[in-house]
Amino acid sequence: SRVYLDGDTLKAGEYEIKAGATMREIVELLKSGKSILYSVSVPEGLTVKQVFRRLQDDPVLEGELPQELPVEGSLMPDTYKFSRGTKRADILQQMLAAQKNLIDQIWEKRDDNLPVATREEFVTLASIVEKETGRADERSRVASVFMNRLDKGMRLQSDPTIIYGLVGGAGTLGRPITRSDIDKPTPYNTYHVNGPPP
Repeated sequence: SRVYLDGDTLKAGEYEIKAGATMREIVELLKSGKSILYSVSVPEGLTVKQVFRRLQDDPVLEGELPQELPVEGSLMPDTYKFSRGTKRADILQQMLAAQKNLIDQIWEKRDDNLPVATREEFVTLASIVEKETGRADERSRVASVFMNRLDKGMRLQSDPTIIYGLVGGAGTLGRPITRSDIDKPTPYNTYHVNGPPP
């Protein structure tokens, strides 16, 4: 039998064709647009620099990332599916939009009495809580401690802020925190700055 191809209905992409597939099955697959999907996973707790490195290292993604890094906390951790040829900048835009949407939803439902004045402070505080404990079931207790400190005008005194002040978005310190680390003032070290850091 003959199969007539209509160029307007075929979708470009990378397809997996099963052995023994008929020409009709192949054409239906090409018309469906169900191309092979790849994924890049961005777990919670990565800094923007670490996310950029992960996107840059993915061999299936194409194109460059912007030179200027987005602000910390602006990228949604998740698993992103894409087809071959997807631009790195497109995945980055998805991450930015998803995070903004999530932050807006949570911010609208917040208790007005919380001691955080802006969305940025909220994200910063959530990031500190996340770094303080790797256990999700402990996060509400840690957040409560920090909220109480903010309510009383106390400093947060959070060790992850010391590390961020020392290494920035590069990752972990790679060693235990020392007394000199605690004593070193940086814009992020909450043993020295009042309220949430930048």
